[in-house]
Amino acid sequence: MNKPRNTKPDIEAELRSISKTYVMGGQAVHALSQVDLSFYQGDFWAILGASGSGKSTLLNLLGCLDRPTAGNYILSGAAVQDMTDDELSEIRLRKIGFIFQSFNLIQQLTVEENIQLPLYYQEMDEEQSREKAKSLAESVGLGDRIQHIPSELSGGQQQRVLIAIAIAS
Repeated sequence: MNKPRNTKPDIEAELRSISKTYVMGGQAVHALSQVDLSFYQGDFWAILGASGSGKSTLLNLLGCLDRPTAGNYILSGAAVQDMTDDELSEIRLRKIGFIFQSFNLIQQLTVEENIQLPLYYQEMDEEQSREKAKSLAESVGLGDRIQHIPSELSGGQQQRVLIAIAIAS
């Protein structure tokens, strides 16, 4: 006799009554108010809304770049709002990959060096990180641009560098 399989994946991230308020010019701006969301393993989400509706604030909270003013953020069973800055850095290094809207590449570094940077923080040795960076650059179609700096790349190419960095993270 077969046991029924659990078809519902585990919750990877959960927001419970999350609020974020900024004080600007002496006025409180409520970017998020009492948000409840659950993200399951394997989910794909699109976050849509008008300018000023809190999309970037939500992404900054989910990415552990900012902390909520109120509420609970549970990521892989751990309370994010209670983590130290070092613990948040570790989460960003090991669990979260970013593709920023404004690129955020280091302008003085080549494609290869930009991709190698998160590998350095993962304590991968230099030869291994160089090979992985080359492989990732090739996988996003930038094998022939690996020694170029960001200002020598198109916007789409810079975005592909960020995809390689996100995969490396």
